[in-house]
Amino acid sequence: MNELQKRFFEHLANIQESCVEICMIQHKCDDKTTKSMLYDVTYEAITQIMVMIDGYSTFSENKHDIVNTVTGEHLKENPSIELHDQTEEFLKYE
Repeated sequence: MNELQKRFFEHLANIQESCVEICMIQHKCDDKTTKSMLYDVTYEAITQIMVMIDGYSTFSENKHDIVNTVTGEHLKENPSIELHDQTEEFLKYE
């Protein structure tokens, strides 16, 4: 995994963490079951978006990519990765 890929998935993990914490605070929840459910649902949502980009969803069977428009660097290249295969390593789920 290259540095761009690692930063991308670390940022997704930070987004997940922020969303779960904000939701818990807004709804005045502090129980473990609710927190686990929120991690699960955010994990599934993010993973399904990655599946869609990878071209394995009903949205499109075409492969998509995320490209840095300044540098031209492709997220899925060097090394070649499937985005949905990487979420388990970075995101929380129960």
